[in-house]
Amino acid sequence: MSQRKISDEQLIAEHNNGLTYKQIAEKYGMAKRNVERLGARLAKRGLISTRRAPGFGVNGESLLVDKDGNVIMRWIKTARDRDEMERLMQAACDAFTEDMPRAEAVPVPEIDFQKSLALYPVFDLHIGALAHKAECGESYDTGIAERVLNDFFDYSVGAAPMSEKAVLLLGGDVLHTDGLLPVTPSSNHVLDCDSRYAKLVYVAIRSVRRAVGKMLLNHKDVEIQVLSGNHDQSGMIWLRAALAAFYEDEPRVTVDVSPAIVHHTQYGKTFLAYHHGHTIKKPENLLAACVADWREDFGKSKYVYVHVGHLHHKSVTESSIGIVEHHGTLAGKDAYSTNGGWRSQRCAAVIIYSPDYGEIGRFVYRPEMVGCHDVG
Repeated sequence: MSQRKISDEQLIAEHNNGLTYKQIAEKYGMAKRNVERLGARLAKRGLISTRRAPGFGVNGESLLVDKDGNVIMRWIKTARDRDEMERLMQAACDAFTEDMPRAEAVPVPEIDFQKSLALYPVFDLHIGALAHKAECGESYDTGIAERVLNDFFDYSVGAAPMSEKAVLLLGGDVLHTDGLLPVTPSSNHVLDCDSRYAKLVYVAIRSVRRAVGKMLLNHKDVEIQVLSGNHDQSGMIWLRAALAAFYEDEPRVTVDVSPAIVHHTQYGKTFLAYHHGHTIKKPENLLAACVADWREDFGKSKYVYVHVGHLHHKSVTESSIGIVEHHGTLAGKDAYSTNGGWRSQRCAAVIIYSPDYGEIGRFVYRPEMVGCHDVG
């Protein structure tokens, strides 16, 4: 039987001196996995701290003491540290996308493109949400979400003019959940879900690639904007990274990789901004943020539009500075929405902008126009 290269006492001492498991493994000529296994065993006995475990933050500490006050055992109570988890996810995305296959460049169609921009906003699709018709008035699940999204792009790309530029706006809450647990990431509200998270990932990527493929047949250039929502804060990190890597060799597609909460497109004298709507809730504050963040672009703009979701119903707030438009959703009502009394109609639209005159038209899509999505 081989002799251990490090004792429990040595491992505890090295760990308390600030060495990582990797550094300890290198120092003692061991595999990192074996050091981690020993450390986990000591942690279960309360002999080693889990304070520096990646992705976790300290909530508190519990002690077991004898009658004289001597510490017999200690437990470090931890919880997932969201900022650290997002940093780890970004690192994983970087590693994942290194060897991802790239999309081949699509030749520019021989079309006399119109000097306009077509904006395709998709807010609050909630892929993975579950609704039962008897309870909610309409059924909804992952399969229905994918078909509704595909039908929206079939209709809207066909209805839109052959604009020189298109913007695909994924405005947050594309996914219903942000991980393996069916809860919202910030509030831990329990969600009605119909699918495993891995399936949602495949459906999201497949649907977006299909949409971009259709848009490249009708527009010269395509810009992709991906915003995080309150349901998919981390999920949009990997989606943004995956799309940026996949279209890296396609010069006609650009992906805005900014992790900022508000994104922006400048098209001539037309200023477009995008926000999910869960953090900056007042229209005047959102417009003020746009002025502060893009002063130069704002100063040369005659028409200002900010597109927002989150509330699942339509509204328009106009001021002397610009227009803030809340968009509806293509998703069906789940039990939470139904029980709360929200009954807004499902819809989305492709909006057409001129570089000189702002919005010049839009084409509205409703799921019942196709008639196969059980909308009640």
